[in-house]
Amino acid sequence: MILRRISQQATKPKDIRKVLSWTIHSYGDLKELQLMDTRIPIITDPDDVLVQVKAASLNPIDSFMLGGYGRTSFQMLRNFEVEFPLILGRDFSGTVIGKGHEVKELNIGDEVYGFLPPYKQGSFTKAVIASKHCVLSKPKNLNYAESAAVAYATMTAWSGLFIFANMINRPNKGLRVLVLGGSGGVGTAAIQLLKSQGCVVYTTCSKDAIPLVTSLNPDVIFDRGDPDFEKNVQLEGKYNIILDAAKVGIDNIPNSWQYESYVTLNSPLLVNNDKDGLVGGLIKSAGNLVAANASRICSGKTVRWGYVLPSNSGFKFIHELICQGKIRPIIQQQFGFKDLPLAMETLQKGHARGKIVLAEC
Repeated sequence: MILRRISQQATKPKDIRKVLSWTIHSYGDLKELQLMDTRIPIITDPDDVLVQVKAASLNPIDSFMLGGYGRTSFQMLRNFEVEFPLILGRDFSGTVIGKGHEVKELNIGDEVYGFLPPYKQGSFTKAVIASKHCVLSKPKNLNYAESAAVAYATMTAWSGLFIFANMINRPNKGLRVLVLGGSGGVGTAAIQLLKSQGCVVYTTCSKDAIPLVTSLNPDVIFDRGDPDFEKNVQLEGKYNIILDAAKVGIDNIPNSWQYESYVTLNSPLLVNNDKDGLVGGLIKSAGNLVAANASRICSGKTVRWGYVLPSNSGFKFIHELICQGKIRPIIQQQFGFKDLPLAMETLQKGHARGKIVLAEC
């Protein structure tokens, strides 16, 4: 009776019991990925949405988590539930096949897309459960693969810029923002997001990626391979925000560069927690952040650590921009669902040119 009240299933349990999923049973390399039958997720929360996955994209965090990145922090957020088998994958698109009784915005059969926090079971599966706050109707101007390519990367860019760089609380038009790593998934999303808000956008990429990045209409592109690269960035003057989407790291930012806020999306917090435990990691991380700011604050610079926040209002904000065509997906390569190891290998090679996507043919 309880489950009947909480959920509305599109099919009876006897009709669909198991789904194919890519799982890992321990941390390691690509050999840990196993394609196997898993039980279809059960709706236990009235806000849950059960989605038949048609496409999912790969994000760098998937590769990091395969190697054990964030395991200590994510286990705490999972309330120390059974860790394995673990399914990776942070975003998806597909159709609704079940929902909790508090989900009024979506109906069975609706085409949707969305994202999942890193501590939740992921989307490299044929059926996934997500909170209604992280699921919206699929943009009509995008197919499944394109929809899956924009959700998590754009939410990452939005979180870093609007929350941690505080763009949400100040006028954005005319802000001077430097995006490090403009050709990757987050970088391409960040450039488009910033341009939609009237910012002056500077970005970096390698020479061969310049045509792709140029198509996103940034104001200035710096070639990372130019012998005068550091000087060229310096000569453009002071930036309101530097968004590090390339894992450059604050210690590798030249002192000659002028900026108000530097936001990294790869802070040492989770790594510290993995190495030193939750308490030791938090203490070490606090020291890292204080030290990074102490040496720069006299110059008017601040260092901030950015994380993906599962914000419903943020997702709705970028959803409108996507529907208006102001943010478009950039897909580097598409693979079939059963080719995840090859797709992950491609991701690990780096030199990203947009997103890598798993999708049905």
